[in-house]
Amino acid sequence: MKILVTGAAGQVGSTVARGLRKHHQVRGHDRVPMPELDDTIVSDLNDFDAVLEATRGMDGVAHIGGLPGDDEWELIHQSNIVGTYNVFEACRRNGVKRVAFASRVGVLSRYPRGATLTVDIVPTPVGFYTISKVFGESIAYSYAREHDIGCVCVRIGSFNLSRDQPEHPLHLSHGDCLRVFEQALVHPNVTFAVVFGVSDSNWPLYDLEHGRQAIGYCPQDRSLVPEDRWS
Repeated sequence: MKILVTGAAGQVGSTVARGLRKHHQVRGHDRVPMPELDDTIVSDLNDFDAVLEATRGMDGVAHIGGLPGDDEWELIHQSNIVGTYNVFEACRRNGVKRVAFASRVGVLSRYPRGATLTVDIVPTPVGFYTISKVFGESIAYSYAREHDIGCVCVRIGSFNLSRDQPEHPLHLSHGDCLRVFEQALVHPNVTFAVVFGVSDSNWPLYDLEHGRQAIGYCPQDRSLVPEDRWS
């Protein structure tokens, strides 16, 4: 499978791109050089012509690029709003049939921590960054329904290159990061799905069964948290 990874110089993007190279042809896109990859395109996501070129000839796209954190609105707008639109529209024009979009679990920021969070809960974004992720999930749904592009929104938890194994239900291990994105790209017969991109845990903070059923994502790494800390 020929796969474009946007944000391929970042923590999540580089992990996914590196892992996908074992079984797929990978092209990287970012606004800085990606020396680990042979096939790369360097540009901003708001450069539509460059994004159109990056998606040409691809079977799938892992759209992980964008600005993290709550920067000022104009920066978030150009990278995470305009940039995400550019990726989906470029995929439509180039006939790309699968997109895995990197969303965040933070779109459910205002729900009580004692309950198990499910993907059908109404998003409650706080800040420009999580607002942009809700926009990304919405445009993914629209392109899935209107343009026959299989879209999977992966709500990533906490990922850190310096922490491989999960210590909390919010954490996503390096191995599970690759697993969830690869499954989002290769699992057959997907129209639209939202899944949690976190590792397993004895603390059932996130519903992982839906991900198993929707895209076959079965996390292999697991955190063990004492029950007196489940709050």
